[in-house]
Amino acid sequence: MKVGFFAPHVGPGSSTAGIDRACAIVEEYGADSIWSVDHIAFPYGYKATYPYALHQFGGSTEEPPEWWDCLSVLAYLAARTERVKIATGVLILPYRHPVATAKAIATIDQLSGGRVLFGVGVGWLQDEFEALQLEDFKNRGAVTDEQLQVMKALWQHDRPSFEGQYYNFPQIHVTPTPKQRPHPPILVGGNSGPALRRTVKYGDGWHALMLTPDEMAEHAARLRALAADAGRTDDIMISTLQPVMITKDPSIYPSLDHPHRQQSMVGTVDQLVTQLQAYREAGVEHLHTQVSTDDTIPVTGTVDGMELFMREVWPAYLAAG
Repeated sequence: MKVGFFAPHVGPGSSTAGIDRACAIVEEYGADSIWSVDHIAFPYGYKATYPYALHQFGGSTEEPPEWWDCLSVLAYLAARTERVKIATGVLILPYRHPVATAKAIATIDQLSGGRVLFGVGVGWLQDEFEALQLEDFKNRGAVTDEQLQVMKALWQHDRPSFEGQYYNFPQIHVTPTPKQRPHPPILVGGNSGPALRRTVKYGDGWHALMLTPDEMAEHAARLRALAADAGRTDDIMISTLQPVMITKDPSIYPSLDHPHRQQSMVGTVDQLVTQLQAYREAGVEHLHTQVSTDDTIPVTGTVDGMELFMREVWPAYLAAG
């Protein structure tokens, strides 16, 4: 199993210095990836409910989180790292025109020497769609599917053109093409049936969000069945976003009513090793995480948590086999 981390460009810890240090940590300690994530605008008092966690997304709807641009941060990560994969986890495709997105991703893939993992999603914040005056929210799945078709055409053909329900253009010249051929790996985000079907039809990997190991195993089995039905014989990589909270209090992990317990890996180093092994057994090949600590740990901030994870938790996991 591989491991990667959010760059600190979301929330109160967002800073250039924090991103620089996160890049240094993933390179120094041998992590595999560093990720940026997408939102453009949060309407004050938005009504939509975040579907992947028990708490309200980002805190109060009247105080939305700091959120830097996903693609700009991705390009910066390309410049500040040399070895690790740089990933979107995920980019909400309907927010942008697919020709512009394809050009940006191909450019960053060239600038990074072919290190982009292209995580994509359909989005969940209906209020944001409306504020951006986008295609009707209920059509976002169909829009995303067509965008993926557009991008593959742009990346794989010399004189691409397209005729679809949402996008139409004559033969056009769009450069560069990606360094990775035929294109950067596409990781389709989401836990729903449509997300799994979209993975099989368009994706190279599936990116789950905050499922338990048992849920991961069930979804992975469904994904394999869908792939077999579609005649796919290649491996579909499975990754997941799973927050981590490190503590020295071993009583937290067994407590199912703890506010972090239902949606995060929580525990001491030994307890986290056991949980990491459970995700690996469930089929996870790449863990994408953001690390926090409680007041039993004398560190502050997600970057400090990242370093602690790579210094103590990850070596213990690798040593356990």
